[in-house]
Amino acid sequence: MSLLPAQKINCTDYSIYFNDWKQLSFSISNADYSKIICIVDDNTQQHCLPILQQKIDRPISIIMIKAGEKSKTIDTCTKIWKEMMLLGADRHSLVLTLGGGVVGDMGGFCAATYMRGIDFLHIPTTLLSQVDSSVGGKLGVDLNSYKNIVGLIKNPNAVFIFPEYIQSLPNRELFSGFAEMIKHALISNVELWTEIKSINPLERKEWSEDIFKSVLVKNSITEEDPMERSIRKKLNFGHTLGHAIESENLKGSYPLLHGEAIAIGMICECHISYQKGLLEENILHEITSTILDLYDRHPEAVEDIDAIIPHTRYDKKNRDGIVKCTLLNNIGVALINQKIEEEEMRAALEYYKEV
Repeated sequence: MSLLPAQKINCTDYSIYFNDWKQLSFSISNADYSKIICIVDDNTQQHCLPILQQKIDRPISIIMIKAGEKSKTIDTCTKIWKEMMLLGADRHSLVLTLGGGVVGDMGGFCAATYMRGIDFLHIPTTLLSQVDSSVGGKLGVDLNSYKNIVGLIKNPNAVFIFPEYIQSLPNRELFSGFAEMIKHALISNVELWTEIKSINPLERKEWSEDIFKSVLVKNSITEEDPMERSIRKKLNFGHTLGHAIESENLKGSYPLLHGEAIAIGMICECHISYQKGLLEENILHEITSTILDLYDRHPEAVEDIDAIIPHTRYDKKNRDGIVKCTLLNNIGVALINQKIEEEEMRAALEYYKEV
């Protein structure tokens, strides 16, 4: 159990708690909920659920889904909704999402739409979900391998972050989450970027303050622009091509994790920024080398450029068929709504293959 002091970030209509088992127990046990339902995947059922069950006095009903992005579909939602009905869930029930981004996005979506919406709490268990997907209210599922096409923005009643959960993560999952921390640094300020560059995830033993700082970046942006009308689009840096690469690779037997694809996407979108004269060459090389020093090369992931580029047409930032992207003008300076051309995307993907 973590002995670190509890911390809290107050948002407009919910709070984010860190290392606060007492508050989680109070939120569940002292509320007048008719039933507590916890959505897990086959990994968090084994590694994370036993810790939660030791902390909570109330009986918890479990719904288990298969881990991985391939499970993030409407078919899985239908399975969850049907199981909620069989368990007798009503409008006075509470859903706990105990897992990574897939469990949080989809479990929250199911709770927000079941009987037109019931209460839910996020308990993210991966580094990626703790620093990114659990914050800001984005919920949804993929459709035909296109990322998060169906969904809504609705905040949970609260988010509870326990960094001790990431101790059970495989190295790939750890680095997947770290990619979003890199992104938060690149779009926010040089000081955080300098700190991030000094971290070796394999050697990091205590993540609490790093996670807290990263969540502060995301929360400050989502609080200012909750519905993604303007500056929240900064958080999509690396995601236009990153999501396209991830979507195409979902077809394979060994798909990239989200953060692995976003790491590639950040390199590519930095190169597009350089092509447009927005980013100096030395900054491009600094970002490229920093990411490549941390992440395995995956040239095979961008081998079929003709298959990857069409995925960008379904990016949610687009308008009137024009592909829009978030680019960098410098470390800490992100530019939203930047039109990018197919030739620029091709050159960027070729750049990644070459480096």
